Amino acid sequence: MLVLDQTKLRAQVERLAASAEFARADRMVQFLRYVVEKTLEGETIALRERQIGIEVFERPLDWDPKLDNIVRSEARRLRGKLEAYAASNDPDETVRITIPTGGYGVRFEELYSEAAASVEPPATRVHIAQPPPPVSSGDILQLPSGRRAVNRVWFSVVGVVCLISALCVVWFHPWRTRSREDEYEIEPFSSEVGLQFSPAISPDNKTIAFVWNGGGDQFDIYSKSVGSAELQRLTDDSRPSTHPAWSPDGKQLAFLREIGGELPFHETGAEAQLIVLDLGTHQARLIRRMHSSLNMWSSGSPLAGCQTLSWSPHGDQIILTNPSDEAHGLISISTVTGEQRTISKADGSNQDCYTRLSPDGAKAAFVHFVSHAIGYLCVADIVSGHTRRLTQEGENLRGLDWTPDGSHLVFASKEGGVFQLRMISDRGGGSIPVPAATASASNPSVSPDGKFVAFVENHDNWNIWRVPLKGEEVGTPQRFLVSSGQNHSPSFSPDGRTIAFVSDRSGNPEIWRCDSDGQHLRQLTHFGGPWLGTIRWSPDGSSIVFDARPKGHSAIYRMAVNQGKPQLVENQPFEVRRPSWSRDGRYIYFDKTPGGSPEIWRRDLKTNRDQVIAPAGFMVGIESPDGKRLFYEENEERHVWVSDPDGGNPRRLSQVNPTPVMDWTPVGTSIYFASSNSTGTTDILAFDLSTSKLRKLGRVSQNLSLGTPSFVVSPDGQTLLYSATDNSTSVIKIRHGSLPR
Repeated sequence: MLVLDQTKLRAQVERLAASAEFARADRMVQFLRYVVEKTLEGETIALRERQIGIEVFERPLDWDPKLDNIVRSEARRLRGKLEAYAASNDPDETVRITIPTGGYGVRFEELYSEAAASVEPPATRVHIAQPPPPVSSGDILQLPSGRRAVNRVWFSVVGVVCLISALCVVWFHPWRTRSREDEYEIEPFSSEVGLQFSPAISPDNKTIAFVWNGGGDQFDIYSKSVGSAELQRLTDDSRPSTHPAWSPDGKQLAFLREIGGELPFHETGAEAQLIVLDLGTHQARLIRRMHSSLNMWSSGSPLAGCQTLSWSPHGDQIILTNPSDEAHGLISISTVTGEQRTISKADGSNQDCYTRLSPDGAKAAFVHFVSHAIGYLCVADIVSGHTRRLTQEGENLRGLDWTPDGSHLVFASKEGGVFQLRMISDRGGGSIPVPAATASASNPSVSPDGKFVAFVENHDNWNIWRVPLKGEEVGTPQRFLVSSGQNHSPSFSPDGRTIAFVSDRSGNPEIWRCDSDGQHLRQLTHFGGPWLGTIRWSPDGSSIVFDARPKGHSAIYRMAVNQGKPQLVENQPFEVRRPSWSRDGRYIYFDKTPGGSPEIWRRDLKTNRDQVIAPAGFMVGIESPDGKRLFYEENEERHVWVSDPDGGNPRRLSQVNPTPVMDWTPVGTSIYFASSNSTGTTDILAFDLSTSKLRKLGRVSQNLSLGTPSFVVSPDGQTLLYSATDNSTSVIKIRHGSLPR
């Protein structure tokens, strides 16, 4: 064997990086450099799949490769590029780099130049080693230290002719297909520190506008040319500017600015301003003011929500989701007068989101959400309002865009536990994947010339934390229930010995249970579908109730903890959710939205009769530990109220205003609740009903997870559990190449 000069090896890597195969594949070059260096350094552990995902592909520290195969898929592409480069047979090449299958260690092969061949017989070629047998993922192929000559067998003329003939048969055989969908490149576009989302491509295909928080909490709109590293800041305001959209002539940019409210949680009380920015003069013009109350049915970025702006081809109208209406349908706003016109109506709590006008302006595509992370891809005729559903099953959708000819839609959808790009005809039918080497795609934007797609790759990691409560003080938080995805909605059994919670560690959200110390995890449900939560134990600890969405709208289920399957309790053509037990086990409280706004009901399990407890505008009913009071939350102002268990004598607890919503729990004679700050911290507070005094128990250095009842205290009052966002990343990438058809 022959020991190669490491300087020569590194120089070969740079030659590869400058080649046509790697010219626009920055992340692929980073991958190659990483595995080469770690191989040269003999760092076996660094070449394991999980470590590569963290170091090269910026996955979080608790990333699980079983749920995200990006390293394996990118390794296949890297091997293909190396093979394509080697096939060029450059006479100046002296080193060949390969990555044998079965691992990520690199193999080096020295190639003799013509000058070397004149000294050594032409039938002899020196190699580092013969290909070893496959190794397990993460094992390293060590660099050899000896020298061995391997004879190269030259083909006879007859052999060459036979080989060429065989290749021609394979190449031109009718069953051989060359898949265009494999001919693509992924290029990082915006990988700044912080969150980047909502990419919008200019009409000339040269520039992308997007939202970036600058690594802090100020969300503004920036632009950057494709292929350039220089950023241009277009807005500079302490209030978030989001959802950029180019005018058809590329001279203006529309966006929304949020005024007031408790951002980034999109609490009510905020105002949404539709603004058009002249890119030549940098003058901003206010088009319309709207009350912003758009909920987050989508599972994308909290600030991105499920809103988008879309210009008409003539530039005289902007289409968006109505943020002011209880029924969040689509509206059209005149860019000249600010006049508003209704395009679609969404009944009850449904929402029409992610709207995109077709290139000819005749149709609007959008996602019709019926529940959290459950939506249908639809197309509406702008003139008649006639709407067609393209997808027949409720899916977790995160954005869409038209192809330039208006015949297809590219959209982001959760399939098999991961978010991928897919494409579907505007006439409906089945969808096909658009390979993009990602497991967390959202917000696709197709360039007007159809040559590339910009999309967001985002990942949120939620974990459940445990905090000791010491009298009137909060102890040191510790991560308790952890995975690479989302863990939330913890709930203690009445004896405090068991915890039920929601986790997507199996690929989809399911209910799990564990001991109070986090041991002996066991999966309880197997819906294999979308969002679920709000777990509450029966007083005897034998059963739980919860809401789930296997068929669209949220429904309530009851389940024996130790055996059996979930049993449907209540299902309606609208949202029925957030159940809880009365302390004597006779009733189940829940809220439902027959008119769009939630109202609290109580079901008598003996008579099966329902009774209205709180009118429209209230949600999340929970009895006090002694069963003498009922607490519930105001849907608009988010204050907690207290009444008799049957709804009598209601009064508002003006000092109890939890943020995020639903993060409160009765403890003794007090209400414990969270109050998140704009600095990324959360105060833990307690309001004592007997003394009407508010106490601050402490502060945790995290923002709690959104949209979940993830704040609970153990029955003995000594432990607080909450779900927090441990890691949130979003970057914008570009997929170069033709779309599959």
